[in-house]
Amino acid sequence: MLSSARQGGVTDETPPRDPRGTLATQGGEGVIACTRDCYDGCIFDGSYAPIGRYPTSGFTCARGRMDLARNRVNRIESARVDGREVEMGEAIRRAASLIGEEMRRDPGRILHVDYDGNQGLLTWYYPARLFTAIGASRTDYSICSAEGHAAIRLHYGTSAGALPEEFPGYGAAVLWAFPASVSAPHIWRSISGATKVSIDVRLSDTARRSQKRIIVRPGSDSFLAIGVIKVLLEEGLASGEVIHRRELEEFAAGYSMETLTSATGVPERELRWLAEFYASEKPLTLIGFALGRSPGGGDAISLISLIPALVGLRRGFYYSNSMGLGIDFDYLRGYHMGRNSRVVGMARLREELESGRVGLVYVWNMNPAVTLPGGSSILEAAQEGRISLIVHDPFWTETARAADVVLPAPTFLEKADVAYSYWHDYLVYNSPVAEPLGMRESDLIRAIAREAGISHPLLDEDPWDAVDAALRGTGVTLGELRSSGMARVRNYPPPRVPDALPLPRPSPPPSPGPGELLLVFTSHPLYTNTQFREVHGRPEPVIHTREMEGEVILETGLGRARVRAVRDPGVPPGVAWMYKSALVDLDGRPINDLLGGAAGPYAGTPVLNGVPVRVLHLK
Repeated sequence: MLSSARQGGVTDETPPRDPRGTLATQGGEGVIACTRDCYDGCIFDGSYAPIGRYPTSGFTCARGRMDLARNRVNRIESARVDGREVEMGEAIRRAASLIGEEMRRDPGRILHVDYDGNQGLLTWYYPARLFTAIGASRTDYSICSAEGHAAIRLHYGTSAGALPEEFPGYGAAVLWAFPASVSAPHIWRSISGATKVSIDVRLSDTARRSQKRIIVRPGSDSFLAIGVIKVLLEEGLASGEVIHRRELEEFAAGYSMETLTSATGVPERELRWLAEFYASEKPLTLIGFALGRSPGGGDAISLISLIPALVGLRRGFYYSNSMGLGIDFDYLRGYHMGRNSRVVGMARLREELESGRVGLVYVWNMNPAVTLPGGSSILEAAQEGRISLIVHDPFWTETARAADVVLPAPTFLEKADVAYSYWHDYLVYNSPVAEPLGMRESDLIRAIAREAGISHPLLDEDPWDAVDAALRGTGVTLGELRSSGMARVRNYPPPRVPDALPLPRPSPPPSPGPGELLLVFTSHPLYTNTQFREVHGRPEPVIHTREMEGEVILETGLGRARVRAVRDPGVPPGVAWMYKSALVDLDGRPINDLLGGAAGPYAGTPVLNGVPVRVLHLK
């Protein structure tokens, strides 16, 4: 093992914090950030080359390298109404008419569905103002990281953790359900010199490339965390400070070692080794989003976040830093002047559409027909005429092809915006590097509002003024971003001593029945959800399992999917994994139709990992 003496330091490869918050770029006049739903948040110069120093360090991932090639493939080039190509003005009038009809009936029957296909502040957040102003329904934005944000915030008051410049200073790292070698290459490089321990449900690429790997049963991570806490406290290895430590000691004492090892499948010697590793090496703990989408995931994240504090680390974990940047996302969405009539959980979209409470769905920045649990219910409702469907998107997706009104949108390469990351703390003023196609989201919703006769102060505020106001908590102004291209936030939360309360009461992890496997999903290096099929083709739906090979049927009480199985000796018995980008089966049916209903208690996050599925082997 490496010495922990470097823990928390800053190396020559990562710059000290700039008191002005700015960083000069190389090559070209402006900068642009990849606004994809990705940890790294790469930043490019005006010639679309990744900047040569921190945080991008001169390289990007396979997806970032393909963006220019993908940009004009499969694009929505013109507006459509009921399948007819029309002028943009006619499509806007039709969208405004449909929205107006539902408003007169009940604004709550309008549901806007959007997500992190583009992290630009004008692209993702500001357009929600139209629906806030009219009192429409919205989704709960729960599918990705919400469970962990809520769980960590209960202890620390914020989910903000270690910053990238701190990563190389750690001599050791624990990657807990965090496949960084595939999903976060810049994070992986930043801990290249550390002794790495990977905790996962299978022998992933990250686990193979780590010095130590611990395989746990899906949904049992909270019990492994309790075991680590128990050993640290009972063996006198916990030198750090937490509020309500006595309650934490009593909580951990309530679990026998036999209970913990039985739940996790991790031998006691391995569990004790992990606790001793924490005490001696004081590793940085990287907590993956996959945990929050697993049974008991919020409980696991809550408990894991306390472990670094117990061994004396202040801010010794990383989950996602976006909620610590000081951006007022609620202001951008207009919650200071209005509220949505209902909030629909992303885990329960199917039930909502089948209930008849929704008459119109407006989608941007997302392909919910295949990415959300039960998402095909959108397609069924649109085809049967139970809802009107309006889609604003750059690319032809399954959702766009089913829409009554289709409106073309520019990509992040084609418009100015302000981008942020959930790893580093730079804000970027995006300068477009390609000719635009379609209408910006912020412009479109204001045009629809004018056509529908909707007047509200939220829509009167200029979008850029709204962005400037939302940035006040960062210590960075829009004017500064425009002149410098990028700037670091100045008000990042300082380290805090966590309060151990409230403590969870984890439920037993799921156990597959006869003929069942626990299905889990992981990231693909070439795809982000349904993005990049334009250049790499549609990924084949394949499950990796120890039990079987050939074509199989996966079934739950909600649906079925036909996929191909391949044998993988790195998968424990009773488990199957597949890439989450393989979102449709061999018959074109959404695989996420197998899922839905179950949601985490912290933020309503859909349970996607560790779901029992029946497996029928086709001869």
